[in-house]
Amino acid sequence: MTSHRYAFDRRDLVLLLGGPLVPIALFAVLMQGGAALGWLPAPRPALDVDRTLLIHQIEAARSRQEAEIVLVGDSSCLMDISAKQLSALLGCRVLNLGTHSYLDLLAYAQLLREHVAAHPRPPRAVVLLLHPEALRRVTPETYHSALFQSLLRGEDLPPLGGPRERIRQLLGLEAFRNRCLSRWLPAPLPGAYGRTYGFSRDLEKFLMRNQGSVLDPEPAPLRGNSEYRLAPQIEAPSRLFRAAVPAGTMLVVGITPVPAEFAGRAYPGVHGPMLHQWSQWLQADAALVELPCTLPDRHFARVAHLNQDGVRLYTEALARVLKQRLP
Repeated sequence: MTSHRYAFDRRDLVLLLGGPLVPIALFAVLMQGGAALGWLPAPRPALDVDRTLLIHQIEAARSRQEAEIVLVGDSSCLMDISAKQLSALLGCRVLNLGTHSYLDLLAYAQLLREHVAAHPRPPRAVVLLLHPEALRRVTPETYHSALFQSLLRGEDLPPLGGPRERIRQLLGLEAFRNRCLSRWLPAPLPGAYGRTYGFSRDLEKFLMRNQGSVLDPEPAPLRGNSEYRLAPQIEAPSRLFRAAVPAGTMLVVGITPVPAEFAGRAYPGVHGPMLHQWSQWLQADAALVELPCTLPDRHFARVAHLNQDGVRLYTEALARVLKQRLP
């Protein structure tokens, strides 16, 4: 026995489904159209540690505040040197534009060009610092390279994930989050970064106060492959980096330290030839051969990053060498 019978025609179905779909479609059109026409703010997705760091360093490179010495390089440059301490020791302003180990020399060159373009007077010196791990890496990480390029251009990051990310992009959710929501609400940082720095906005404030330098708050066991070498594939990027250094600016190059016991006794014999060959590819004005290639293991938070005591000691050593090398 049938108690009720419902009959739907096409009009009823349109009314039933159209109610929720219309505002969703309208939102997607507004977000996509607003982004394409420039009605929305540029993407500023300070939603995690990696993106917050990149955003700050790009904005710092473009800021009008001048620096006599600019540090450029990977995360060891970012975390092994205190730009604020170095400024005090040298008596001039130092800006740290160190970023991620996931990037490469071409990205570091682009960041340097952003800084040079924003300042009529070029810096007195550019100090390029990389961890030996970076010297054997042939290619950068795809995601971080795409992220860096999209932030430089002020564009939304193209979807690199699966269907879920593509749907979010199509519906305008990513544009809303990256262009609007992230500007209104700071994001809590995960793990040790959250316990140390708090929210993304707090990390940005720390970077600003410390002239682009930051401490690694997350110690890790000193493990990995200590067979360091200079990959031939970085010769061409090294020469392109040299081309980004403005005329009249001194290019100084160095390799950041590794834990002494982890690196082994043979590493000092490898470090010298690596630095010499790399400085030739770069046509560097000076190579920081006087800097220690290793430090005691107790001064490291992880293989590629010094702890607070290590940063202080290494910054003091860098200041002593630069005082002798800089004109």
